[in-house]
Amino acid sequence: MTMDVLVAGFGPVGAVLTALLGERGVSVLVVDSSVSPYPRPRAAGLDEEVLRLLVRLPGMAGLLDEVRPSTRATFVGPDRRLLLAAGQGPAELGVPVGAFVHQPSLERALRAGIADMASVGVRLGVGVSGLREGPEAVQVDLDDGSVVQARWVIGCDGAASTVRSLIGASYEGTTFAQPWLVVDVRSAKPLPVPPDIAFVLDPRRPRVTMPMPGGHRWEWMLLPGEDPEQMTQPETVAGLLAPWIDPDSVVVERRAVYTFHARMAGSWRVGRVLLAGDAAHTMPPFAGQGLASGIRDAAALAWRLTEVVGGLCGHQVLDDYERERRPQVAAITARAIRAGRIVQTTSPTRAALLRVALRAIAHTPGLSQALRSGAARPRTRLPRAARPQRGGGRWAGRVLSNPTVRTPDGGIGRLDDLLGPSWALLGLGVDPAGDLPPAVQAWADSRGATLLTIIHPGQAGHILSSCPLVEDLDGTVLRMVSRHNRQSFAVVRPDRYLLGVFPTPRLPDALTSPTNP
Repeated sequence: MTMDVLVAGFGPVGAVLTALLGERGVSVLVVDSSVSPYPRPRAAGLDEEVLRLLVRLPGMAGLLDEVRPSTRATFVGPDRRLLLAAGQGPAELGVPVGAFVHQPSLERALRAGIADMASVGVRLGVGVSGLREGPEAVQVDLDDGSVVQARWVIGCDGAASTVRSLIGASYEGTTFAQPWLVVDVRSAKPLPVPPDIAFVLDPRRPRVTMPMPGGHRWEWMLLPGEDPEQMTQPETVAGLLAPWIDPDSVVVERRAVYTFHARMAGSWRVGRVLLAGDAAHTMPPFAGQGLASGIRDAAALAWRLTEVVGGLCGHQVLDDYERERRPQVAAITARAIRAGRIVQTTSPTRAALLRVALRAIAHTPGLSQALRSGAARPRTRLPRAARPQRGGGRWAGRVLSNPTVRTPDGGIGRLDDLLGPSWALLGLGVDPAGDLPPAVQAWADSRGATLLTIIHPGQAGHILSSCPLVEDLDGTVLRMVSRHNRQSFAVVRPDRYLLGVFPTPRLPDALTSPTNP
């Protein structure tokens, strides 16, 4: 039997990819050399785009009850006095704009949801040891001596990826010279610590502190000559915690020294084998986007694999995966490196100048307000090179908002509640099914696309539509309507990025041209 996809690695990225494929009916086998999730926290934070994706997966409905919402990031001086606060911005995706998570709990919930998927098989305690690609499938050797066959293989097996080595892809980049000690604690009671992530700009020893569900995390930069093994000893950790809390009042869940990397695979696809997550790229943690970037990989890859497996498009769409994601990851990695240079400043002179600069920014009218409100926060969007080349779509590459909506029966919910796992065609004040060009209708039917008419509140009795009428109570979808052309249709990809907003005459070209799915 040949399965559609073999996923190597059942960490969070492999699990999300498996869940996204499984809910679309793609046959998947996921393998992992470990028999259970890593028991201690690693990644700590996720942004709203990733949270939005996760909560709609099987087993993840209660995720938001388990996270610790994040509203801002702060920079403080050695005395812990606030220098600058940067807000996260308005919530438009139906979830917190950011949140701290407990990764082992997240992974357990993902696996529980996957266990009920009929098209997914899971084999734990066994990893990939060899790959032999044929014209239609890949023969995969597993390290228990068995052989399986899959049309596509995805390496989600971490920074030391066996799959990446087997396809001969390089892993280029740099390793940061400064190791960091990471300590996670659990506490049944609230701790007297900052409620937000705080970057402590102390040249004597830079550090970071952040809340976590049920506890807290500290990170301290090791100084030249310090022994990593000695730094993880209980007495050393207790001494570092003492200025913040009573060390005896908490349970230390993890103490480990890490060296951060900024690396990227030379190629994310070789034939029928692709890479995602840390197997494709790693970055320093200072932007809080390591795990989030891997989950974005899974979302960008899942719908493309589904269309290829289903015969809806050719293999070349899988090349678009790297063409789209590589520039995004490179930009985020560069941002993390810049933030790391600020946080890791050990020169007293540079640190003093930096504190002066941050205080000046915090007191600059306009700029300080933008930072507090989150207006200056970079928003995720597709790189220009990955947006539609034809069709003239506006808003292309942006993330679809998830407003509060009202349905004709008076029900109140979120737009995501009405969208399925595939594409969506949203008529912005018009009926998306009315007089659709035949090519567009065929495109929508073949993908099981959701068709909705989005209207302003109170318009339900004034617009005729063969599709469900949905009132945009927040107005964040209807803001995309052009002043010059109100007959507009928003085409939404399965990962909730916008292919664009188009007038009717341009839809066939936008959806069926060779440069688009």
